[in-house]
Amino acid sequence: MSQSPPPERKETFRQWFRLELWLETRVAVAHLAAGCTVVLALGTLWSGFDSHWSRLNYQLTYVALEQHPVALIRTFASRLGDSEYGWGLFSLSEPMNVTSARERLKLDYREIYGLGPDGTPQFLRTSSLRRADPATQKLRSMGYLTRHQQIEARRFTRLYQAEDPFNPTDSGTKLARLITKVFGLPDAFLHTIRSIIASGVSGILLFSTVLALSAVALWQSHRPARWWLKVIVWPTLASALIWLAIAAMSLSAALFGRLTPNTSALALFTVLPFLLLAAKLPLRYAESLVHTPAPRKWDGVDRRKPRPPEPKPGETIPPMGGA
Repeated sequence: MSQSPPPERKETFRQWFRLELWLETRVAVAHLAAGCTVVLALGTLWSGFDSHWSRLNYQLTYVALEQHPVALIRTFASRLGDSEYGWGLFSLSEPMNVTSARERLKLDYREIYGLGPDGTPQFLRTSSLRRADPATQKLRSMGYLTRHQQIEARRFTRLYQAEDPFNPTDSGTKLARLITKVFGLPDAFLHTIRSIIASGVSGILLFSTVLALSAVALWQSHRPARWWLKVIVWPTLASALIWLAIAAMSLSAALFGRLTPNTSALALFTVLPFLLLAAKLPLRYAESLVHTPAPRKWDGVDRRKPRPPEPKPGETIPPMGGA
C-alpha cells in the first residue's frame, strides 16, 4: 500500500525574511555598482555633470531636512490655522481661501490700498510728474470694488469680526471658526503638494518613489484584505519609508562625507531594495499571524443530491426509487 505524500510545509516568517534579505542585499550591491559606474562615466564624459549632480544631491538633502512627514504635517496645519475660509470657490488652486483671495486682490490692484469710509476705493498718491488717467482709475475702481464685494459676500462675516481686546472671543465663536476649517482641507492639501513641487525634481522623485514602493507592497499583500483599508494604510507606510530613506542618506553623508559630499542620490538609489523589503515586512508579518485551517478530508458522502424527507414520529416513508 503506497503511503500518501506528506503535506506541504508552509514557509515561516523567519525563513521568508532571511531569503528576502539575502535577495535584496544582492540587488542593493548591484545598484551600488551600477550607480557608481554611471556617475563616474558621466563625470568623465560630460563636463557639466558635476554641477547638476551637486544640485540634485543638495535638493535631496533639503527635502530630507525640510520636507519630511512631520514638516509636511506642520505645513498643512499652519495653512489651516493662518487662513480664513468661506464658501466661495475663489480659485482652483486655492479654493475657499479668503486670506489668499484678499492677497491676490492687493497684488492685482497695487495702486489701491483699501476702501474709504464711504465705501469707495482709495488710490495711492501719484507723483506730480505722472498724472493718473481718470477713466482708467474709474475702471480700476469698479473692478476692485466688484471683486472685494464678491469676497466679502462669501466669507463668514459674523465669525471673523475685528478682535476686541476688552471682550475676548467666546467659546461658541471659536468652535464655529474651527468648523469652518473643514472648508479649508482641500486648500491645505493643495498647498502642501505645491510645497513639495517647489522643492524641485528631487522632492517629486523621492515622494513618488516611496509612494510607488508602498503601493507595490500593499498590492501584493493579502493583509489588509480590503482595498479601502489598503488606501488608509498607504500614506502611513509611505511616511515610514521616507524616514528610512532620510536615515540612509544621513548615514551615507556621515560615513562618506569626507570622500565626497554628493552621496544622497547614490545612497537613495542603493537602498531602494531595502525600502521595498521594509514595506513588505509588516504586511508579511500580518499574513503570518492569520491561521488558515487545513482542508478537511472528504467522508465519501455526496451532499449535492437531494435528501429524503425526514419521517414524522410513528410514520414510515418508503425509500426513494421504490423498495
